[in-house]
Amino acid sequence: MLGFSIPKILLLIFIICLIWYGFKILERGSKNKLKKEEGSKKESSSKFTQDKVQDLQKCTNCGNYFMPGTSCTECDSQK
Repeated sequence: MLGFSIPKILLLIFIICLIWYGFKILERGSKNKLKKEEGSKKESSSKFTQDKVQDLQKCTNCGNYFMPGTSCTECDSQK
């Protein structure tokens, strides 16, 4: 019937190893592709680059911080 011989067993082991390592290579390639895509997304879509952040200015009279281009609200309310 089904005779098991050394060449048949070695061929079976070779085929299994070939398939095993083939899938490992394909999996490694797809992981590298995903990492590259994630890296490009991280570089291009940072949440901080979308915000319009401005530094506040410190008032020399009272020490209050206010937006640049406006006057100090604390000093204006004391007048």
